[in-house]
Amino acid sequence: MSTDSTTPTGATPAPHAAAPDVTAADVTAPEAPAAEQPAAGTTTGAIGDGSPAGEDAEPGWVARHSATLITLMVAVIVAAAAITGLTLYRHGVDEANADTEAAFAEMVSGQGASLETVECDGGTCAAVINGAAYTVLVQEDDNGEQHFGVTDFVGD
Repeated sequence: MSTDSTTPTGATPAPHAAAPDVTAADVTAPEAPAAEQPAAGTTTGAIGDGSPAGEDAEPGWVARHSATLITLMVAVIVAAAAITGLTLYRHGVDEANADTEAAFAEMVSGQGASLETVECDGGTCAAVINGAAYTVLVQEDDNGEQHFGVTDFVGD
C-alpha cells in the first residue's frame, strides 16, 4: 500500500470519483415572474439612483448642501427686501421734498418775487430768489400745513 504526501500516516486514501460534467444548460435558476424581470444590462436598485442592487445611494449635491443653499436663499431674500424698503423710503423722501419745493415756490410767487431755484432736503431748503441766495427753514404744524422761515443764505 502506498501513501502520498497529502494523506496522514496510517490513513487510507479515499478513492477518487470522477466529477460529473455540469453545463450551464443543466443549471436552471428559479424564474422570476415576467413583470419583475429586469431588462438586460440593468441592475435592480432604487429607480434613477444609478447604484447597483443592494447599495445605498450617496446623497446628491443638493441634499449635501441644503443648509448652505437655504442660508443663501434667505440672504438673497433679505437683501432684496432691504433694497426694496430703501428704494421705497427714498422715493417717499423725494416726493416729500418735491411737495415742499412746490409749496415754497407757490408762497414766493404769491408775494410777487421771482424764484429761480429751490432745493429742499428734509426741513431745510436752499433757494435763489430775485438773484439772492436764501436758506429756508420748513416747519409742519399739527394740521400738516407747512410754514417757511426765510433768511439770508447760511452755509458754504
